[in-house]
Amino acid sequence: MKVKSLIKNRKKSIVIFVFFLTLICIYYFFDPTKYSFFLKCPLKTMTGYECAGCGVQRAFHSLLHFRFLEAFKYNPLFVISIPVLVFVLLINFVKRYYNLKIKLDNYIFNKKSIILILIIVFVFSLLRNSDYYKAIIEYL
Repeated sequence: MKVKSLIKNRKKSIVIFVFFLTLICIYYFFDPTKYSFFLKCPLKTMTGYECAGCGVQRAFHSLLHFRFLEAFKYNPLFVISIPVLVFVLLINFVKRYYNLKIKLDNYIFNKKSIILILIIVFVFSLLRNSDYYKAIIEYL
């Protein structure tokens, strides 16, 4: 009886967990460079320019296989953002679990932070299509 009530109370969390576990398994076992069922970037397909998200699927596959430099070459912004995301999720978990009143939300989820993130993504998109960026990535 206890298990049924636990499943009923945590149904949304279980569905989200199973969804992400399925995605992780797909990206672990199937290389996005070799299989055509993975999504292609519409911007790159239409214009030839790479957006800030180009290479995320390949980078994720490389990270799952512990090839960090290869993942960084595919999409450095994605690789750098993972520790930041883990930190934010960890703070939110600790805050909820221990009922702490941490005012991190005021700094992370305010208007200035969101604008700063958008500027970083926009600048990264511009730099990513430059010859300097390509030379740096080839050097690595």
